[in-house]
Amino acid sequence: MHIVSILTSLTSGGAEMLVVNLNKEFVAAGHRSTVVTLADADSVGNSRAMEATLRQRILDEGGEHISLHLGTSRNPLRGWRQMRALVRRLKPDVIHAHTARALLMLLAHPDKAPVVLTHHNSKLSFPTAMFRLFDQIADAYVAISKETEQIFTQNVKRPIAYIPNAASKSFSASEPRMRASANPQILSVGTISAQKHYDLLVEVATALKNRIGVGTMPKFMIAGNGADLENMRAMAQECGVADHVHFLGERSDIAQLMQSSDLYLNTSRYEGMPVALLEAMASGLPIVATKVAGNTELVGHMDNGLLCPLDDAEDLAGAISKLIDDAGLYSHCSAAAIKRSKSFSIEATCANHLALYQKIRTA
Repeated sequence: MHIVSILTSLTSGGAEMLVVNLNKEFVAAGHRSTVVTLADADSVGNSRAMEATLRQRILDEGGEHISLHLGTSRNPLRGWRQMRALVRRLKPDVIHAHTARALLMLLAHPDKAPVVLTHHNSKLSFPTAMFRLFDQIADAYVAISKETEQIFTQNVKRPIAYIPNAASKSFSASEPRMRASANPQILSVGTISAQKHYDLLVEVATALKNRIGVGTMPKFMIAGNGADLENMRAMAQECGVADHVHFLGERSDIAQLMQSSDLYLNTSRYEGMPVALLEAMASGLPIVATKVAGNTELVGHMDNGLLCPLDDAEDLAGAISKLIDDAGLYSHCSAAAIKRSKSFSIEATCANHLALYQKIRTA
């Protein structure tokens, strides 16, 4: 089976990492995998170096990569023509759009291949009325979380498959961690955006500094890039925590960062099913996260981490202190994170995608 997966660009976001991880699994299962991107990374503000790294990984793992070089162009006719020509050339058995933008380009495509759409967030970037048009193009939808499943259930008439995200097999811990280190490191991963809410992270660092003092302050690390990076750096400086909040930029060594960290912090306003959080769980990191859609499906309070109200910097700071200070709770959450992560294997995610593809091909 020839599977074509479509993304906006190659970057280190959750949807992108899932597609790159699935590319490896599809090829290992004996299928042909082509990853198509609508735009080159730098044309949409993403890292060219990360794009090159992910492209090479796709190729090394037996897949193919093609860019349509559309950039930020919203010319629907141009996109439709280029997608039409590509589909005619590739002759795929199934087309899986991981961005709604691509779905519109597949309207009346010249092949008989069924089309699948995954929306990777619990917040829509388009009006719900668009689903009526999507139903004319998509043969099925993939819901990555219970929240996204509910959105589809309320708005579409085509079949919906619930297939949770998963982390790569390179994220794994053989045994739980016993306690936080003497100089704790707190990791957050994701694009610096309004969704990820890193201004709240700076407030958490400030609250923690006021609570415990400079001498015992942990090191906060944010792996991600974005248009608001310099604003976040300025905010950390203004709040007096620039020495404790480190912006690492976009990184390709997330597995190593997970291994060297003590806690994982998610301050998001909303999520779909965050792959970075799954990676942290598989790495045995206890989690501190906002109690919002996406996070609550993965984190059990006082099980594999602690959930806190959105925008409550003091509560988040208190949760971090609790995990650092309480070795018993820390080791319990680490063990529970590893155990819970095994319910979200990339092998199962791959198998469920392949089963869906076969089903809609023969429908």
